[in-house]
Amino acid sequence: MPLPLRILAIILAVLFFIYTIRLIRKNLAEVRHMLKWFILALVILFGAIFSEFAAKIAYALGVKTLTSFALFVLVGMLLVISIRYQISLIAAEKQIKTLIQEVSLLRKEVKDTDLDNRESQESKLNHTTKNLE
Repeated sequence: MPLPLRILAIILAVLFFIYTIRLIRKNLAEVRHMLKWFILALVILFGAIFSEFAAKIAYALGVKTLTSFALFVLVGMLLVISIRYQISLIAAEKQIKTLIQEVSLLRKEVKDTDLDNRESQESKLNHTTKNLE
């Protein structure tokens, strides 16, 4: 890997680290969610610093250039991250659906209880009024 490209990759990885840390500090993201992005930045940094070693791995796997190998690895990691987010989104949607159903049942129960209380008060009032007459 040419030296200017290595320097650029190192700078981008460091900027990525700084950006994710700023997101966490401003409470715009949680550490457990940003851990994936830290790992991704580490992979970029590792590939830039140890490019000869990464090129040997790429060649051993049958990939001709380190750039193609890096692109393949990073796209693969992003696909895994996307699938995990999709799974958590589906789980959150199921939870929301369950909560909506529970709230609806509780509202109905409160409404029915209020109606029963009003009817009970009205019948007591009617009974008291009849006794006074």
